[in-house]
Amino acid sequence: MTENAAPDELCFLPYPELLDTYRALRAALLSHWPDTELRPRRTQTGFAEKYLYAVASPGTRRLPGAPRRYVLLSLVLPAPDRRMRVAMAVEAAPGRWTHHLAVAGAQDIDDELLALTALSHAFALSRAGGGF
Repeated sequence: MTENAAPDELCFLPYPELLDTYRALRAALLSHWPDTELRPRRTQTGFAEKYLYAVASPGTRRLPGAPRRYVLLSLVLPAPDRRMRVAMAVEAAPGRWTHHLAVAGAQDIDDELLALTALSHAFALSRAGGGF
């Protein structure tokens, strides 16, 4: 299976049950922002257009209300967003709130998730220091 995995999928190989969800998320983000550059790392994959606007990683830690296994989508916004989809929001720096969302399956990649991602995308591009 490793030989068929794209570099951005390698962090999901220990969790094969998450690969389809990650691939659906990647497809959705790339269809909305086709200039996105994938930035794979050992434990996560970043999505960037000059600056990071989203990070996907295997959800291995328990988040409030999250299923046992999920793709963790992390987005940065200028203020906390209290939507029910946001499992956790933490002020990483003044005016920079990291929001964590659990994506359990392709059905979770909906208009609300894409709207939050669009806000993070716009915020990353508007920041002088950029992204994460």
